[in-house]
Amino acid sequence: MSESNKDFWEESYKDNPDQVEVTDYILDEEIKGLRVTNALDIGCGIGTNAFKLAERGWSVFGIDISERAIEIARREAIKRKLNVRFYAEDSTAWEPPFPFRLVLSMFALPGGEATKQTLATAVRALDPGGTLIVAEWDKSMGEVWEFMKDDLMSPVEIGEMLPGLEIEKAEVLHFDNMFTQDDHRAFAGIWANVSLVRAWNPL
Repeated sequence: MSESNKDFWEESYKDNPDQVEVTDYILDEEIKGLRVTNALDIGCGIGTNAFKLAERGWSVFGIDISERAIEIARREAIKRKLNVRFYAEDSTAWEPPFPFRLVLSMFALPGGEATKQTLATAVRALDPGGTLIVAEWDKSMGEVWEFMKDDLMSPVEIGEMLPGLEIEKAEVLHFDNMFTQDDHRAFAGIWANVSLVRAWNPL
């Protein structure tokens, strides 16, 4: 991952860390029925989803390129006394210390070749029989938000980057209220399309 990308996230979390986080409307439904064991949150930010899992009994690792985000997450984990460990790591090159039964990447894919590398990390981290959940802004939002052509992908394109995994779900979700009216992010409107992919690692 480029230094410029890292610097961008460092500044984002410095200015207004809460505004960087994306409100989750997906995770609760997708983890229903999963055995509570250990989980990895790739691109964890300030720990919002990691804390949600930990509160449900999961043992959670969180990694993020932003050292500022990790500092905030660590302080909050101590405050809440939750079983989460946070590390400032580059998801394109990080080697998982052991396999995880659940791996998440929620609105954290960096775009371009780095997305392919991050998803390769996710696949390496997944335990046999484990579940991978990827949520990202859908490719259709690229034109709306004037993103670069390869920054966003469809569910099919994400699935194609998960060799060896079986795709359980690959769909586009539409949310009419993804952002609140007072959200100051420079996005056009409060609706959004989200690519959701759920896959598992066959035994």
